[in-house]
Amino acid sequence: MKEQLKNTELIEVLVNKARTGDKDALTKLYGVFREKIYRYVFFKCGNHADAEDITNEVFLRMIQSVANFQWKGIGFSSWLFRIASNLVIDYYRNKSRRNTESIKERDYIGETNWEQISEFLDNRDLFQAIYKNTDDLTELQKEVVNLRFIGDLSLKETAEAMSKNVNSVKAIQHVAIKKLKEKVKENQKRNILKKLTQD
Repeated sequence: MKEQLKNTELIEVLVNKARTGDKDALTKLYGVFREKIYRYVFFKCGNHADAEDITNEVFLRMIQSVANFQWKGIGFSSWLFRIASNLVIDYYRNKSRRNTESIKERDYIGETNWEQISEFLDNRDLFQAIYKNTDDLTELQKEVVNLRFIGDLSLKETAEAMSKNVNSVKAIQHVAIKKLKEKVKENQKRNILKKLTQD
């Protein structure tokens, strides 16, 4: 708890310095949030190159807008993830306009992409399991799971990023985790049966 408080205070100091144009503070904020934003974006779009582009755009917008950021009802990380979320929505809108993919579909994360992003993943197997088993989740549940476990946001930060209250996020998360556990168990059983029939 003390560590989280220290991090929150450090972020607040960095943001206040960045608002005055302090380049060192901007660089440090980039260092603190880059991996989290990248993972969040990657799990939304599933493509390494596009995730890199969107992540870079998030930080470009941060630099352009940080002077206007105010500590009113939303934390800095929530603000940054809202920017990322909006840019991902724009990404899918542009893709669907080109008739290459509907807004609901996403790119498959192949082995090559997993290798490219492995440096950003603390637990590759966990992230892969989450990604492969979210088909049964609603879009709202996917967003909560993505922000909480991929973006590494707290319940409060997730609620702020989604413009929801904390209890609502807790409830959505609870149902999503229950569904994910059921799906993982189902897949494990299927894999065991498949293995038995092959032997």
